[in-house]
Amino acid sequence: MTHEKQSENQDLVLVIDDSAENRLLLTSQLGMEGYKIIQARNGNEGLQMARELDPDIILLDVMMPDINGFDVCRQLKEDASTHLIPVIMVTALREIKHRIEGIEVGADEFLSRPHNREELLVRVRTLIRLKQARVGLEQERNRLGLLYDISHAINAELDLNVLIATIIDKIQKAVGATKGNIMLLDETGNVDHKFLVRAGSQVEISDRAAKEVMSSGLGGWLVQHRRGDIIRDITQDKRWVTLPDEPQEQGTAIGVPLISPNRVVGVIILNHPHVGYFSEEHLSLLETIGTSVTSAIENANYFTEISEERRKLNAILSQATDAIVTTDESLLVTIFNDAAEKLFGVVASEVEGKSISELPELRVLVPSFKSGADREAPEEIILENGKTLYVSVSPIQEVGYAAVIQDVTEFKKMEALRLAEERRERQLLKDALSRYMGKRIVDHVMSHEPGLMSRRERRQAVVMFADLRNWTSGMIMRIEPDAAIDQLNQFFMRMMDIALEFGGTVFELTGDEILVGFNAPFDQPDATYRAVLTAVTMQNEFNQLRQEWFNQSGAELGLGVGLDMGDVVMGNVGAESRVSFRMVGEPMNTAHRLVDLAEDGQIIISQLVYQSLQEQANDLANSIQLKEVGPVKLKGITPPQIIYVAQIERPELSRDA
Repeated sequence: MTHEKQSENQDLVLVIDDSAENRLLLTSQLGMEGYKIIQARNGNEGLQMARELDPDIILLDVMMPDINGFDVCRQLKEDASTHLIPVIMVTALREIKHRIEGIEVGADEFLSRPHNREELLVRVRTLIRLKQARVGLEQERNRLGLLYDISHAINAELDLNVLIATIIDKIQKAVGATKGNIMLLDETGNVDHKFLVRAGSQVEISDRAAKEVMSSGLGGWLVQHRRGDIIRDITQDKRWVTLPDEPQEQGTAIGVPLISPNRVVGVIILNHPHVGYFSEEHLSLLETIGTSVTSAIENANYFTEISEERRKLNAILSQATDAIVTTDESLLVTIFNDAAEKLFGVVASEVEGKSISELPELRVLVPSFKSGADREAPEEIILENGKTLYVSVSPIQEVGYAAVIQDVTEFKKMEALRLAEERRERQLLKDALSRYMGKRIVDHVMSHEPGLMSRRERRQAVVMFADLRNWTSGMIMRIEPDAAIDQLNQFFMRMMDIALEFGGTVFELTGDEILVGFNAPFDQPDATYRAVLTAVTMQNEFNQLRQEWFNQSGAELGLGVGLDMGDVVMGNVGAESRVSFRMVGEPMNTAHRLVDLAEDGQIIISQLVYQSLQEQANDLANSIQLKEVGPVKLKGITPPQIIYVAQIERPELSRDA
């Protein structure tokens, strides 16, 4: 996780250019749109500012005296602290080799001088959104990694000191805190264990803490209010107690209580020197961790208590509820209680008097018995049936050995696996949905219809195909493969953004064609209006794309759109190794035939779509001047169809545009 920028409402743009005039032009154009601008006069200064201020995007000149833009971009993309920042290279260099070099060093976009203001704004806005998405994904990956590490630590360790020390160390490093501590409380509310870690240092363990922290400080507040909180500025909050060994301490703090069913068993408190560093996301993560830590503390304490009791009750081993196996000094079984019979699946009469090394079911215990006298902590063993056991073997003077065998971690492991699987499946579902839908709709589906992707249903949908014209023959053979793929990705990204903006579900990106559905897979009463508005917006947006591509290669490209509506069947379709969420039905065939008919700038809709559009948005139907054509014979479809055609105006292509 990263701390918030100084300005929460402005995107930060770093302009790196040795020309004051160029910096002034870019600064004025972006500043008028509300962006916060910072400037660097050369490459080295720009690298330093990027690392210190973490801008949302960088506009980078290529030709600079000290270090050129290509080298600056390469260093930015190789640095873990800056590699997610989008870079637009602003240059008068127009040769394709320079663009290729920019791509190779990691540039996200190019802007040719003299640049178009609208093009600048669109590219900046698009790349900032892309960066925000990348950062969000990386933060979520880090959060899940931390939860996994802590879950693994909880399952793997029952020694309380080792367990808590491991957890506070992982939390401190994961959230970037400079100091973190966990204080455990006894039944009277006094601190009996304190685990403190500072950045770059080992965990310090003590049995006391400053009384002021628990009486009038944040620790006491957490216990009293039984909820977590953030202190944005510790110098301005009376809950923060400044200790004598850190009189100049400043920054921010965050803490959560560790609450068991009966009492508060401890608190977690983290510090960072930057005011406002911790966010509600940090608090939510810490509360989640706190629940697991509380459970781990209770389990560790329970294990310690049980182990102690078993050592005291060696005289009555046969009555214990845990699996108990006792042997003489030659490892011949003398006691095999009821719990042991259930655990190992054999009856006492079949094993008593025999050596455990001769019994297949008990042979796994031999190493534990042989090393039991020298081992203080329980030993973990795994049975052939998959059960994981903790075996504690104690010598009994003049008797032999007694083994206390507990399956204490089974429930925890199953619960942890279940939760981990739920998180994994939820993330897989979210990832799958994100391929088809916008973030807002994905969040709604995850909250209200998590089983959506597993449904198979028939519903009425509006189907739209948008297909490039002359790209395969006119563009792909004129430019380098990298540039061709970049252009195709640019087309899909812009068209997908439009489809998702109007609530469409993107089902396929195939060749140079995109398939979008409306009223699928969820209800949209105004689906026809959304679909037609999406088509119009795509055609208008394509005006800019075709001009950019014309400037690059001289190819005149086009875009056609076809729409139909009717019943489709939806569900996961494919083979065992490759499955995707699709819709199939006659509207798919008809819409595809219509897009095949569509010339550049045309939107062709079926009669059903036209009738529905008149009902939902007659103004839109009139504004795009739909013309009735036909009946038209469509390949594979009978009878001939009445269709409606709208022609979106195409500005004349110009090399100077």
